[in-house]
Amino acid sequence: MRKIATILLLAIAASAEPAVPDDLLAVLTLKGKPCGSIKSHERKGESDYLVTCTDGHRYRVSIQGDRVVIEDK
Repeated sequence: MRKIATILLLAIAASAEPAVPDDLLAVLTLKGKPCGSIKSHERKGESDYLVTCTDGHRYRVSIQGDRVVIEDK
């Protein structure tokens, strides 16, 4: 599952902007993080996003080495 999440986040970084919220939601879901749906997202760097969910959860989603790291904010 870690490789799938990493591949999804790499695809997000290379994709067009409209697909980013759906891809970020897929990564959060694969990692078992509650979200509902993506309310907003902000790109902080290459493969690094700050995500706000409709249920109030906030996460930093990034790639560090070969792993997807999700930090609660």
